Amino acid sequence: MTSVFHLANSMRHTSQPDLAAWVHAASSRSSFLAAAIDHQPAAELLIDAGLVLPGASMLPSPRLRALSRQADRPTLLAIADLLLEIAPPPWLPVAIVNDRVRYEFIPSADLASLDWLRPDLDQILLRAAGQAMRHSDLVALGLGRAAELTVFAALDQLRATPVHVAEISDRFGYDIETVRGEARRWEVKGCTRRTAESFHLSRNEFDQCRRYSDEWRLVQVEFASGALTAESLTRSHVSAIRELTSGKLLAIPPPETAHFYWETSARIAPASRAWLPSTLTVPHELRLPSIDKLGKQALELRAAHLKGRP
Repeated sequence: MTSVFHLANSMRHTSQPDLAAWVHAASSRSSFLAAAIDHQPAAELLIDAGLVLPGASMLPSPRLRALSRQADRPTLLAIADLLLEIAPPPWLPVAIVNDRVRYEFIPSADLASLDWLRPDLDQILLRAAGQAMRHSDLVALGLGRAAELTVFAALDQLRATPVHVAEISDRFGYDIETVRGEARRWEVKGCTRRTAESFHLSRNEFDQCRRYSDEWRLVQVEFASGALTAESLTRSHVSAIRELTSGKLLAIPPPETAHFYWETSARIAPASRAWLPSTLTVPHELRLPSIDKLGKQALELRAAHLKGRP
């Protein structure tokens, strides 16, 4: 928290040209503690979370800038809220039971580190748990919808006559269907650099992959960290597009046996060599709503799909 404060404070009145200069400026604050801390991990975390946008200069978000004035208790509590939101500890969901904090499920070393937050600790952890659940779900849905709309625009640019079947129903086992090209059934996944190593695949998606074979293709759209807080998404927010053929995907899970079988979904982590660079290109004119708005759209679509089921 002290590191986050000094990093924010170092950008309060002076812009920093790059990460190295920013970390050096934070270390040069007028306190012994500022010089003693390694600020690099916290700086990278703030960039990954989209709270600082790298570019011609390091640009702090309004939320981070608001925490840069004075290192008093309200500010430090707000920084604690922020850190627990963007990097929740793995024990957080387990430690909250029926809206109560179960301290016996928190590792003793972590609990000792958090002790200074009392008497506010309960409320901070409850708030963080609720935020983590809502935020992670909304971000994941928003990234997924942004990826689908990006791939749809890329296929439309190729005059492949795409149909966004995921907006009709979630039962197809893929998101977009086209009438041209070798791949005609596209399952789309969205990610950031931190989540690019794996994705969730439903049982239905896997079954359709097996059913349509070479016609089925998984495409993953990777977004830059700045996309998470951008007011609108453009071509510049897309870092990479990669594809996974049905054959490569089908080779990953083991065959179903008495000891392994599919249920509703699985987390798939392909080897890096299994991915192929996509030939799809993002149209220059692409402009999408924010990840937050897209996540809310996806929630509305999900509710509509559930309502339409018998």
